[in-house]
Parts: sequence; C-alpha cells; structure tokens
Amino acid sequence: MSVPETILYFAVPPVGLYLVIVLLVVGPRMARRPRYRSGQPWTFAPMWFTANPEGAQLPAADESHGTGAHGTAVRSNLERGGARGSW
Repeated sequence: MSVPETILYFAVPPVGLYLVIVLLVVGPRMARRPRYRSGQPWTFAPMWFTANPEGAQLPAADESHGTGAHGTAVRSNLERGGARGSW
C-alpha cells in the first residue's frame, strides 16, 4: 500500500467526520439573524402583551392612550417598577 493510499484510507475519513460535526454544530448558529446587543439602537416598535387583559384587570387597548406630543410615551404617577427598580 502506498503513502497516498494510506492517507486516503486513514486520514481523510476522520477529518471528513470532524468537518461534518463542526458544520452540524456551527451551521444553525451562522444561519440565524444577528442578536440584539446592549448599546445597539432598538429598531422595533414597543409592544406590551398579556394573554388575558380582562383577567389582569387592565383597561382595553387604546392606540391613542398613553402618548404625548410627538408620539412619545407619557407615564402616569401610578405606574411603578420597571428596569430601573423604582418600586
């Protein structure tokens, strides 16, 4: 058996197997959309969701409610909590 045949039989299959495993692991991650990272601008519209507004004792959704001049959100004094921890 020659050296090229030995390489073909004993080196190519394991290297090919490793490449297939790497593609199966890395492929789906590379195909996804880029994730949002802190500090990047948020380009999506704000959205509040609850599955049952009546069960949560919330008023019916109204598109004009809660916006001030220039479409900015207006917070009432009754709203508490949030990411800043102002409970």
